[in-house]
Amino acid sequence: MSQTSIKKNLMAFGMMMIFATIFFISMPSSEAHILVVGDARGDTPYMHNEAAAITSQLQSKGYKVVSLIGSSATTKNIMKGMYNADAIIYVGHGAYITGHYNMKGGAATGPYALYGSNDYIWGVGNQMREGWYGKTFTPPYKKGIPVILLHTCFSVGDVQGTRVANPTQTIYDFSRMFPNANYYATSWSGGEIVTDFLGGATNFADANSKNYEVIKQSTTYNGVQVWHNTNGHAAFVGNWVGTFPTAAQTSSYDDAAAEKWYQSTKGTTASAVKYKYVKKYLYTKKVVTKKKVYYYKNHHRYVKYKKVISYVKVYKTIKVRV
Repeated sequence: MSQTSIKKNLMAFGMMMIFATIFFISMPSSEAHILVVGDARGDTPYMHNEAAAITSQLQSKGYKVVSLIGSSATTKNIMKGMYNADAIIYVGHGAYITGHYNMKGGAATGPYALYGSNDYIWGVGNQMREGWYGKTFTPPYKKGIPVILLHTCFSVGDVQGTRVANPTQTIYDFSRMFPNANYYATSWSGGEIVTDFLGGATNFADANSKNYEVIKQSTTYNGVQVWHNTNGHAAFVGNWVGTFPTAAQTSSYDDAAAEKWYQSTKGTTASAVKYKYVKKYLYTKKVVTKKKVYYYKNHHRYVKYKKVISYVKVYKTIKVRV
């Protein structure tokens, strides 16, 4: 090989190494941890206490935990806490849209949401969205992790103790916001499933067998096996051989990496622009008549009075319920 060829090869190799180094440095990284979210609304003491007890239980076993209880459980902090998480435990309310359930045992339809102390995290198919008009994103946790929901309305097919008319569909719809995860939800108190795992349960099947309510029935919905007992208070969607991480698999949370990922989810959508100006219109309480036409800006275009009114009507119909 000639000296010229050797020099060219060395230069090419050097450029590749420089590019690889830059790429490595620019990519966010974060160590795994357990995310615990509890009583984000700050109005349910038993949820607050249960989340605090689970946090203490995990920490006593050597786990690294990101614990967001009460006002600290903002949507931003919850999303950041999901980043590279090895498990998620949510102790709190579930939300829905007015008109999608009659609160009397009728059929329920999504979307459903988790509560943050300042807003909601909505499920949008197999993605999530911060607030009603945020940008959709794929949850950034590790693949195959356990996602455990405690006392969350709709997550097990019931609402405040009343079974919905379509529990299998409701569980399926709620679980979809946690893709590539083992979804376990229950309205039983005490976080029993967590205690089972910390007590030595080898996988979800083993933990389920130790629970007060053992899930034995399943129904296939949209090609997915949804496990829940008739009139039961627990549900599972996933792989029964899925496990809970060991303490050795978790380490300190990397806030900088999580923040970098969170900022990548931000961005203005067309709906967000509409929301911004409709909200401004409502807050200023301007009197609009047919004689006086108001305009508002939407993606650098101007829309007349009738369009403003239609968006106001849409905005008013978006009412979130527990």
